[in-house]
Amino acid sequence: MVTLWLIIIVSVAPVVAAYVLYFFVHPTGKPPYGALVEPQRPIPPTLQLRTLQGEPYDLRRLQGYWLMVMAEPASCDAQCQRLLFVLRQVRIALGDGAAQVVRVWLVTDSGAVNPQAGAVEQGALVLRADPAQLASWLPAPPGGQLAGRVWLVDPFGHLMMQLPTNPDPTQTRKLMSRLLYNNAGIRFKHVEPVQ
Repeated sequence: MVTLWLIIIVSVAPVVAAYVLYFFVHPTGKPPYGALVEPQRPIPPTLQLRTLQGEPYDLRRLQGYWLMVMAEPASCDAQCQRLLFVLRQVRIALGDGAAQVVRVWLVTDSGAVNPQAGAVEQGALVLRADPAQLASWLPAPPGGQLAGRVWLVDPFGHLMMQLPTNPDPTQTRKLMSRLLYNNAGIRFKHVEPVQ
């Protein structure tokens, strides 16, 4: 008789647990690091980006990649260089997943790119952007600047997350690893090769 009751309890326990979790426990939906951008914003077709050589570039052609996007002036001070370095190291630390991630530096002015940033930006996609257009796409606190921040764009081309100012490399790598793991089953037919 005791065995029968044990079997019944073991069989009913998952149903009761599911009921309790569904009706009484409400997950917050807060990511482990960073903040979700709600609602998600697609890459605007009106976003006029140019390569450093002046050729137009449509960021939507990178659909299928995770994009780590930063917006900084061409002078790229020490904080900007550290951010480029952190994003490079995070991408390298992803191992095999690095091929699915593109670092994008959106230069917010028309000045010459700081040569000291050259070593750390190597391998990043560097594009010139209009700050007014970026401000309508990339969220920043009221009166806040875009500099020092990193945003994530998912492989479907949606701006979906903002990392804290001066992101922690370890936390960023863990977040990117988790995103890549959860995205592993999705295959895109036409992924443009990037460097």
